[in-house]
Order: sequence, then structure tokens, then C-alpha cells
Amino acid sequence: MGFLEFLKRWPKVEGEIGYFNLTEWWLSTFTEVERNHIESVYRPLGCSLDDETPRPLTQGQISWSSGSASKLLYGLASWFYNPVDRYIAHRILAKAEELAESSGDVLDLHFTYYAMIQIYYKDRDAGPVALNDSIVACEKQIALSPKTIEAFKKELPEHPLPNHLGFTQLAIIREKQGDYIEAIRLSKLAMEQGWSGDWEDRITRYEKKLNRGKVLNKKKGEMKKGKEPN
Repeated sequence: MGFLEFLKRWPKVEGEIGYFNLTEWWLSTFTEVERNHIESVYRPLGCSLDDETPRPLTQGQISWSSGSASKLLYGLASWFYNPVDRYIAHRILAKAEELAESSGDVLDLHFTYYAMIQIYYKDRDAGPVALNDSIVACEKQIALSPKTIEAFKKELPEHPLPNHLGFTQLAIIREKQGDYIEAIRLSKLAMEQGWSGDWEDRITRYEKKLNRGKVLNKKKGEMKKGKEPN
């Protein structure tokens, strides 16, 4: 393929997609129908069809942005959390994770996992794959937490750490699975790291359920022994 042919391969795209050099991804990942749908839904900061630039993703010249490509994408994905459009959010978040990992931006990666956890968990009843994807996203965000703490303290040194969805959601999942020991461990670790949340209340609740389960299991064991022949 000659140089001129290469340049003609993708049509010129401006706006946020063009600014962050996402044209090839945009055109190859989504069909024309999907792209039109995405742009019809995405209306940041009150943008409407009557604006001079009704499609900020692909129209208008941008000379500077304080954000990043991954930040654009995990924000864009949040517009597609409804059941019909979640497949679109999945594709967007996959690219957001790729970009955040390659850039080494810890906070971008943290918030990308935040968005992944939210959307994957919504489909938890659809099958084991969605629930497992949610668990993996939680584990990734938790594994990143020491670096995230450093990044938050650097950006906002006077502010306490916010809530941590990975710890919270995974503790809830383990609680529902009856794994109270793991739910307690996660809650204690989150509290030790300084993440905001009702960790003490959670630990108390999980310990009560764990002890209740031990009592029930003990009674079941005693009843079983009582039925055994002499």
C-alpha cells in the first residue's frame, strides 16, 4: 500500500476522537450504525443537536485538553450502561484499559476498572461469565490500590481517600457466596489502607454471619451423629 493510499484508508475525523488519535479504533471497532447511535446518545455538558458542534466526538477542532484518551473513553462508556447498549460499553472500556495500561496513568486505570466493575456486575444474573468479569475487574483494582493511594495523595493531599468500589463490590460478592472469611479480609484490608466506607459495620455483619454459620454447622453435625446407628 502506497503512502497516499494509507492516508486515504481512514476518513478524516475531528473532535475528541480525532484529537486523541482514536480514529482507526473508532472506525474499525464500530459499524456506521453503531457510531451514529453512540454520537446520538453522547451529550456531554448539555450538548444538544442545536449546538454548532452537535457531535463533539467527531466534529470540531480541539487544540488542547486536560484529560486523556482513556479518561474520555471510560466517561463515554458510562452513557451506555443500559441493557441494550452494554456491549458498546464493553468495547469502549477494553480500549480504555489498554490505553491506561500503556500510558502508565494509575488513576485512569483505577477509574477504568471502576467503570468495568459497574457494568459487568449489572449483568451478573445473565451467566457466570459476567460475574467472573466483575470479580476480575475488582481484583485488578484492588491489586492496583497501593499505587492508587500514592496517586490520590499526590493529586489531593488534603483530602481523605474516597470509596473503593473494588473492595466494596468484591466483599458483597463474597458475602453472597457465603465466603464470610474473605469478605472480612477484604474489608479489613480496605480499612487498613484508609479507603472511605462502612468497613467496621461490614466486618461486624460478616463476623455475625460467620459465627451463625459455625453454630448451624455444629448443630447439623451433632444431629447427624445422633442418627448414626450404635
